[in-house]
Amino acid sequence: MFNLIRAELYRFKNSGGYLFFMILASLLGLLTVFSTGFDTKFEFTIMLSNVTQLSYNMVLLVCGTLLTVFIGVSYNNRMSYYEIMGGNPPHKIILAKTLSMGFISALIMYIPTAVLLLASYINSGKQTIENPAMVFIILFIITLHTTISFILYAMLGRNLVLASFVPYIRLGILDLIVYMLVFQEFSEHADNKLLYITTNSQMAHLLTKTGDNKLLFIVLISSAIECAVLYILVYFVYKNKKFK
Repeated sequence: MFNLIRAELYRFKNSGGYLFFMILASLLGLLTVFSTGFDTKFEFTIMLSNVTQLSYNMVLLVCGTLLTVFIGVSYNNRMSYYEIMGGNPPHKIILAKTLSMGFISALIMYIPTAVLLLASYINSGKQTIENPAMVFIILFIITLHTTISFILYAMLGRNLVLASFVPYIRLGILDLIVYMLVFQEFSEHADNKLLYITTNSQMAHLLTKTGDNKLLFIVLISSAIECAVLYILVYFVYKNKKFK
């Protein structure tokens, strides 16, 4: 599997500037935080609110699209099929892609935002929020979960066109449907913690529930469940060679 990971990293680094454009998109996405000016925006609570409600969603969409297009292209040019034809077990192929590109992509999106939030927190002082460490931990888990799910969805689609729409389906339509179903079904019978299962809701709760360990638990469980289901589906596709 180590050779597969090395191959993925080499391909990602040397294929059409995807890596460069992801880094650029991640940095430019932060500029939306200051789109209305710099006054008082460096207060940590305001910065965190602006990041989670606007900037980070844009970063996830743009970088996620670049990531899934890269995967989609590998199916269109049959590169991904050669991996299975070479006798590599399906689980090694899946893990190689998610562990390499998933982790690197998550870092590309996360580090600039984390540095900005950290600078804002230092500037604002420690009294501004109850548990700042939880913010950084949960945000990274959300980011890693999102990138891995992007990769698995793109591998499941095995098509450039479908892969191009994965981030919008995953962050937009899926979150909206889940939110509406949960709200309609449980709004009168349960508290809002049920809504933590969507990415946007998880980020929205970072500001108000930073000291709530239940948020961390739900983020971890929801991430594990989605990725596990997707892994099984992709494994079935590779194991049975259901290629297009």
